[in-house]
Amino acid sequence: MIFKLKTNISFILAAIFMFSAASSLMAGPKLYIPESTFNFGKVPQRATVSHTFWLISDGDDTLRITKVVPGCGCTKAPLMDSVLAPGDSTSISIYFDSKSYRGFVSKKPYFETNINDDKVYLQIHTEVLPDPDLMRPVKLKPYILDVSQFSVKPRRRARAWIINESEEDLEIKMLDDQGKSFAVVLPELVKANDSAEIIITVNEDAIETEFNESFTFEINDEVGSRFSLPVKRMYRIPQEKKSDK
Repeated sequence: MIFKLKTNISFILAAIFMFSAASSLMAGPKLYIPESTFNFGKVPQRATVSHTFWLISDGDDTLRITKVVPGCGCTKAPLMDSVLAPGDSTSISIYFDSKSYRGFVSKKPYFETNINDDKVYLQIHTEVLPDPDLMRPVKLKPYILDVSQFSVKPRRRARAWIINESEEDLEIKMLDDQGKSFAVVLPELVKANDSAEIIITVNEDAIETEFNESFTFEINDEVGSRFSLPVKRMYRIPQEKKSDK
């Protein structure tokens, strides 16, 4: 009986030790990325498109982002915060300059953390069109939306049109308008051989800023085509005019 009791105690102690060891291995910083890939779809040359990825500290110790590598001169990746307590989150915005690219382009910016030595990759994809007027089945006019302001008179709103050149009504679905410096009013439907208006309004807190961003939408054609409309703003008001406002 005594031997059996000692055996049971030994078994319990061994189980507790193994559980504690496993728990210590599982402890520490962890990273959760809800979305690590984004497709901009069709974009024009010499334009900048942007998308924000979210990073979540999912462990029980501080997560540190120690290094961010955009990947090439055509990509920027500013990080909101590099030190995250457990449960905190931050964003990393990827900006891609299409320059004179042609056709399908993919980029893989990455970052490193204090979890281990592995690189954490994000992926972006796009199709760069040398001639956006050949865009099908819809066309964007203009294909780069400029909401710059060069005078004291406020300029916060700009318009573009989605032109449906197909024989079918097309439903429009917004895919990416979060974390932008502007708000978007996008039509839900564009009838066959017709057009519909897009309206963007610069956010109040972004009026005196400059930015190159974009928003992305999808249509319900056979392949679920995606399109990104770049939105740029320059804010160049002489200082003496600002003081007169």
